[in-house]
Parts: sequence; structure tokens; C-alpha cells
Amino acid sequence: MSLKPSLEHLLDERRIAALTTFSADGLPHVTAVWFLYEEGALYIATSLQTSKGRNLQRDPRAALCIESRKAGEENGISACGEVELLTGEEAVPLAQRINTKYLTQAALDHPVVGPTFMAMSDLVVKLVPERWISWDMAELGAELFNDPSAGISEENEAEFFHPTLV
Repeated sequence: MSLKPSLEHLLDERRIAALTTFSADGLPHVTAVWFLYEEGALYIATSLQTSKGRNLQRDPRAALCIESRKAGEENGISACGEVELLTGEEAVPLAQRINTKYLTQAALDHPVVGPTFMAMSDLVVKLVPERWISWDMAELGAELFNDPSAGISEENEAEFFHPTLV
């Protein structure tokens, strides 16, 4: 499945994603991560010492989920595939770009904050998605609200959906 162009904005926005790796016993390990999307690849900075880093060294399969929880317009994408692990000089510029996406210039320039985040970024995970999955509740809602046989209108939408936390 390909990425829906209407949801590509999620890849450029400063969102927290959920990364799934697999522990040694085969159970999924899900963690919140920062990410960067460039030229068809997703990049995640982490450390070789983290559970996700160790998991990916043993088993390169991963999935990343990015979502928006704006009430009535919830949408998201997930990507999965095998990763490539980048370390050393190959990882440094990517880790810097990932940290720059999420940290202010003041944080990056701070003598403790900037170096601390870079030290926690000795591994960059590169995921070129083999499969994309997407969902768009606004699109689904538009289909339902425009179908008179469904008995749902924008006026009574609140009767059907609980508000989602943002």
C-alpha cells in the first residue's frame, strides 16, 4: 500500500511517533520516538544501549506509527519494514537533523542539553517503508455524513463519537 498524499504532512510535522521493535522473547516493544522523514526514508535517533537499539541489532524488523488526534479529524500512518542501522560518522549528521527538528536552537547550543541529546543518539535507525497503512476519520466521516441511509449528520455526530484527547 502506498502513502496517501493527503497525509504526508504528518511526516513533516513535529510529532512523537511510536516505534515497534521485537524483544528477544518475540514480544513487541513499543516506544515513543522523534523521527525525520527525508527522501523516502524514516530516521530515528536512539542509542545502541537502549532496548530498541539492542532489539534492532538482533532483529531488523520495525514499524513506526505517526498520528494526529484532532477531534473529528483523527488520522495517521504507519510504516513497516526492515531497518538499516547507522553508527559513527554516518549517523552524526542525521542525528543532528533529528534533534534540530525537536529542540530549539537554545537547547542545541546549551553546553549540557545539546551534547546530552547527541550522546543519546549514537545509533540512527533508517526505515525505508516496505508497506504504508493509513487511516483518516475525517474522510470516513465525510462518507458517512453524505450517505442519507446511514442516518448520521454533522448535527448529530456527537451522539456517535466520544471526544478524543489531543
